[in-house]
Amino acid sequence: MGKEVEKAALARGHQIITRLDSPDDWKRFAPATGDSLAVIDFSTPGSAFFAVNRCFDLGLPVVSGTTGWNDRLEQARERCLREGQSFFYAPNFSIGVNIFFELNRTLARFMENLQSYSASVHEIHHIHKLDAPSGTAIALASGIIESNARYNRWQPGAGKDNGLIPVSSDRTGEIPGTHFVTWSGPADTIELKHTAHNRQGFAQGAVMAAEWIQGRTGVFGMADLLGLGQTSDKKH
Repeated sequence: MGKEVEKAALARGHQIITRLDSPDDWKRFAPATGDSLAVIDFSTPGSAFFAVNRCFDLGLPVVSGTTGWNDRLEQARERCLREGQSFFYAPNFSIGVNIFFELNRTLARFMENLQSYSASVHEIHHIHKLDAPSGTAIALASGIIESNARYNRWQPGAGKDNGLIPVSSDRTGEIPGTHFVTWSGPADTIELKHTAHNRQGFAQGAVMAAEWIQGRTGVFGMADLLGLGQTSDKKH
């Protein structure tokens, strides 16, 4: 993803100031004052919280697409708001996926009173992906929970308890990412599907976020950038 982000940034006329791959790189990094800068983080679940906090230490806007660190994400959001920093987070920067999120919430609202249908989420990614389920799959399950009172939790794997959304994962080949939301009933099945053909859409969305966040403080997501219905209420 770092290589794809670099290509997308250069194609949109930006400069790459530095590449930060380790804590030592962060120690040596001294951003120039007066420049319009942003850090785009596609690191690992174990390092994303450190990277985001280093950006806050330096007063730099940060755009993060790293998934798998949900347990510390709220801490990052709280610090951002407390200190008037700039933090843009998205589990998926693809414009198509974020439209998919909106369709998912709309369908979940339609299905609330149709008790015979049950929801599930499935995702397929390349063998190098470190987290499972994907951040996008978790966001889809969370969108159903927010929009449909029949559901209150999700869990990896299978499951048919009331209120539970099963979220399953496959890791195979070099697949950039495919996600399914399925509502199964005794008479038929409704399925939403998004297929990424490559990583270009993720990279372009991240660079667009870095452009958009300039001059803004608060916590933002792709719904804010795209003007979709589910925008953040944690922004200034």
